[in-house]
Amino acid sequence: MMRPVTVAAALLLFLGACAQPEPEPTPATPEPSVADDVLFTVLGKMSLHDQSADGEISLRDHHFVTEIMPKAGRTIVVGTLTSADRPDEVLEFAAEGNAFLAHGERVMEPAALHVAHPDGTYIFSYETQSGSMERQPLTLTKRSTIEGMLEAARVTLRQDGEAVSPSRIDPDADLNVAWTSMAGNARVATSELGDLIFIPAFDCFGNNVAHSGRPFQGGPYLTYEDTEYVIAADALKPGLNYSVIVEQATADTERHEGVPGIATYATLTFVDLSTMGEAPDGEACPAN
Repeated sequence: MMRPVTVAAALLLFLGACAQPEPEPTPATPEPSVADDVLFTVLGKMSLHDQSADGEISLRDHHFVTEIMPKAGRTIVVGTLTSADRPDEVLEFAAEGNAFLAHGERVMEPAALHVAHPDGTYIFSYETQSGSMERQPLTLTKRSTIEGMLEAARVTLRQDGEAVSPSRIDPDADLNVAWTSMAGNARVATSELGDLIFIPAFDCFGNNVAHSGRPFQGGPYLTYEDTEYVIAADALKPGLNYSVIVEQATADTERHEGVPGIATYATLTFVDLSTMGEAPDGEACPAN
């Protein structure tokens, strides 16, 4: 004969039958941070040069500049740069294109630039759409391979394997841009990046028609190991003027709260180009 089930036993059976496994807790969504907004910061001394159509190179100036580069679709609100040694000297950042920049002195003599903006540690403080960065340090140090400032790179242009004049660019052929290497190109042991090369090209309307890429974006970019960059023919149109910039830059990196900073000495060579043919209707360059 079946034994009667006690009330207590019945209750235990009921609870056991109805019990469900505890749901896994939903991971908390991390709060957005400044590192979600900023691709990198830059602190640099740059030498700017112009190369004429016949290959003559002239100094434009030496310049102290600093930058906060936002990630795509992100916003920098406001920011300042101060010297750790001279905190009363403050540079204000302002939007320029898709970057946020602050400019120091522009001078013709390297010694004057080093007096105005000595090497050392500088402090970034800025606000983004996700929060505030307080006192991000970045230290600029001139390498032993640099005397006053970096020398200019000489740029050469080729199409279909032949050297071409900057004033006679075929808009239907790829344009190979090459350069002489700056002194001391390397990857130093303390940096997560090798020395960098940037090749942007702009048309006469200010449109960026080509760019060699940037670090920390997940795509290709150029380093000291590269020797040329190809501007595809489909970036060019007939009868227009363009400007190509070859920038070579030391890259000494330092991260703070997830944001990489790049301290750099750089040399930039600007070359003006003209494509052959007639500009499309309504697309001629503005008169100078």
